[in-house]
Amino acid sequence: MGSPHDNTSVVAVMESNKLDTRQFKYPKNTNPGLPHYITFTALRSYTSTTSTRGQDNGSVVLYMPPDALKTSYSQSIGDVEMGGFIKLASGQDEGAAAALAAGNMSGVSAAAEVIKGKIAGADKTNVIMGAMKAAVGGALKRFGAGTQAGQAVSKATGQILNPHKAVVYQGPGGFRTFSFTFVLVPKSADEAKEIFNIVKFFKKRMHPGTGAGAGINNISSVTLTYPDEFEIQYFINNKPADGFDHTRPLFKIHNCFMESFAADYTTSGTVSFMDDKQPVTTTISMGFKETQLLTQKDIDAGY
Repeated sequence: MGSPHDNTSVVAVMESNKLDTRQFKYPKNTNPGLPHYITFTALRSYTSTTSTRGQDNGSVVLYMPPDALKTSYSQSIGDVEMGGFIKLASGQDEGAAAALAAGNMSGVSAAAEVIKGKIAGADKTNVIMGAMKAAVGGALKRFGAGTQAGQAVSKATGQILNPHKAVVYQGPGGFRTFSFTFVLVPKSADEAKEIFNIVKFFKKRMHPGTGAGAGINNISSVTLTYPDEFEIQYFINNKPADGFDHTRPLFKIHNCFMESFAADYTTSGTVSFMDDKQPVTTTISMGFKETQLLTQKDIDAGY
């Protein structure tokens, strides 16, 4: 700790707070500004005793990379086997058919009674053929169509079990994900420092804070706070894309959590540093996941 007249610690705290609330930019010295760019604003996720949800914790402005203008949508469509319902509705006697197929002599008598009851007053040929088909189905079901025995029965009869499948909608396919890659090459010592702050900003804001206790690896740590959410906005010709009418071929993004962040400090496969030990090239790759599922209303709103 410094003396009462030493402001070193106070300045350090002020600098740390500035990192959380200011805006960083690459390229840093562009005037009047980039024509197309993206802003990443870190927002507090949940309320706490010291902060409120949505609190602005700083932002980064970066040029528009080629991989930024991509999005995808998916829905979960599954299939179910309706065979059990179809057979139940059609009144097939699977028990008798299975007994016949299995050669169960005690079951043959029951099967015969079933067939006998159906023959009375009916077309005998059709009833017998129906019983034979049921027996084949019972054999396939008993042995399993995928087993060698089941395949042998199928080949001998020229029939397979009808799966009676149906397509069903199972809900949204999942949250949209977005990935961005930026190559940052400083043109000055000041811009190199700006890149350093950009990397630290993303690394810090994607991680959780400590709740009750001293730290994540400390036995006294009971909880962790959620990391920040990121508000990602596109700007086209220096105007926010959110302000465009929704007939234009672009998309908005709901708040996201950052899933991954990678920093590569090599330059064309070699290790290169400037005089102040800053890397000549910094390549950052980021992956985000949207926090809301989309509905038709979101599509109408431009997402």
